Amino acid sequence: MPDGLSSEASQPAQPMPPPAGPHWLELSGLAVVIAVAASAAWTVWRGRALRAWRAFAAENSASLRTAGKLSPSAVAGTLAGRDFLLETSLGHEDDAPYYHTRFRVPVRNRSGFVAGVRRKSILEEAQTRRDRTAPLLDDPEFERQFFVVTNSAEDLAEVLLPEVRSELRHYPDIEIYARLDELEWRRAGECADLPAMRRLNALLLKMADRIEALRSRERTLTERLADEELIAKGI
Repeated sequence: MPDGLSSEASQPAQPMPPPAGPHWLELSGLAVVIAVAASAAWTVWRGRALRAWRAFAAENSASLRTAGKLSPSAVAGTLAGRDFLLETSLGHEDDAPYYHTRFRVPVRNRSGFVAGVRRKSILEEAQTRRDRTAPLLDDPEFERQFFVVTNSAEDLAEVLLPEVRSELRHYPDIEIYARLDELEWRRAGECADLPAMRRLNALLLKMADRIEALRSRERTLTERLADEELIAKGI
């Protein structure tokens, strides 16, 4: 052994033990915190629609019904002198049930005007791009983006004014139905966008005024039933 070196210094260095991992109690506590945070975030997100509907009901002195603690069911009241009903509904026009929000108002539809407008999906827009159906409006871009049916193209132009069509383009899931006694808009799911609801409600009221201003037309019962059948199953 070389001089000046002790036997301890000559021993090989022992590897340091790895740092101890988190205790299982710490891991379970972290999991609980994450679960609680996720649950709180989901509750806040899930309650958005109810908060929007509650605000809408309050600003219009309307009554609100709920479905449980987190979901809205209906708001009924009067807006600009018209009775209205905002509600969630389950549609069965398609093969699968369709849960949606709809806002509807009664109309004095002396003209018998009936129409349906629905925003096309991206796939539907691609599939119908080469369709050669007769245009109903002097707006090919709008009819490229929307399905449109009506019993009177002449009256349609009086109801779907350019500013109406411009507003509808902002919504990827909008539907409008004008029936013999009511007018409504629909959107998928529980609508939680209060400013959008206000805009669409104002738009619908403007359309209702236009429908009531159309010239009166006499229609037979057969014609009226056929007109309703035009949009009975949606578009």
